[in-house]
Amino acid sequence: MTNKKAIIKFVILLIIIAGAFFAFRYTPLSQYTQKEGLLRLLTQFREHWWGPVGFILIYGMGCVVAFPGSILTLCGGAIFGVAWGTLYNVLASNLGATLAFLMARYFGRDFVSRFMKGRIESFDEKVARHGFRFIFTLRLIPLVPFNGLNLGSGLSKIRYRDYLLGSVIGMLPGTFIYTYFADALLGGVTGSGKKAMINLIIASSLLILISLVPTIYKKFKKPKAVGGRV
Repeated sequence: MTNKKAIIKFVILLIIIAGAFFAFRYTPLSQYTQKEGLLRLLTQFREHWWGPVGFILIYGMGCVVAFPGSILTLCGGAIFGVAWGTLYNVLASNLGATLAFLMARYFGRDFVSRFMKGRIESFDEKVARHGFRFIFTLRLIPLVPFNGLNLGSGLSKIRYRDYLLGSVIGMLPGTFIYTYFADALLGGVTGSGKKAMINLIIASSLLILISLVPTIYKKFKKPKAVGGRV
């Protein structure tokens, strides 16, 4: 009975993901998968007091259906600016990460755990023991898929507390940089003058810097590994 229940819940998880993919690919909702269409929709929120709440909820639900978080973060920066945009993006991205994690944990963990044996089970245990460090490190690396890590963490044995703390701290630098870049880009397009150009150059430099995080991480990690062998 337990196995049957786990299978049913896992099938529901697959249906949710497949349904979201179909909806955003083959229905009128597909226009909002493009940054321009989504930005037009969310810009209307700026006119209302409840705009930030609406943005956070849309961002959060978007993460549940595996909508690209980077697009939503850029929209937040373009709409609300650097300061408020960073705050709303941090709240929204972590809400979305939590919802996706809990969905994967409830619907998929029981089913997946049945197949964890040998090295896979050992790896899962190791990841769980170092959950915060594991999530924090991966959140700092821009190449790691945001939605993939959300769902994968939920299917693993990582504790929610470690996942949330690692996500909040790990995503903060990247969230700020993407928000700053969107605001600077919009300022460069709609504004004029030396200040807009400087902000755009700074934001672009920060984006390039964060893209080098994986390389920097490997260089710092390699000497440690060598020293361990000696």
